[in-house]
Amino acid sequence: MHLAELGIATLTSCFVNSNRDPKSEAAKPSDFFYFTPTEDEGERISSAAANAFFALADAGKLPGWVVAIAPVDKLAKSRNSDPCNPLLWGGEGLVLLMPVVDNGLVRFPLGFVDGVSGEVATDGGVVKLPELGQAWVLDGEFAIS
Repeated sequence: MHLAELGIATLTSCFVNSNRDPKSEAAKPSDFFYFTPTEDEGERISSAAANAFFALADAGKLPGWVVAIAPVDKLAKSRNSDPCNPLLWGGEGLVLLMPVVDNGLVRFPLGFVDGVSGEVATDGGVVKLPELGQAWVLDGEFAIS
């Protein structure tokens, strides 16, 4: 739900800023987020996943929909200068960063799903997804066949 509120939060901040005292501080869209989890909620993204995300984004290897739903602020906080050789599994509506196959499951530190469910063919195999909608997933695991 927090991704859906970005548009109205942006419009609200524009309205507030157009009517504010010029000497006061400008409102930001994030001031009007009500469904976004607070910073202390949730898990921290691993630095390896953050490094892989930025390496792939810089190389132009990530689809636009992934960049649009990615938690870029959290990724930037987790990023470090360690060298990275990122691994990515991609399929129609599915991107998994640094996946590892173990006992019929694919585990990954960061993944992105765009409105797909059921079996999705990736370059690493067929991943069975539950119905997730458009989401990013931390420390996820899905069945693989």
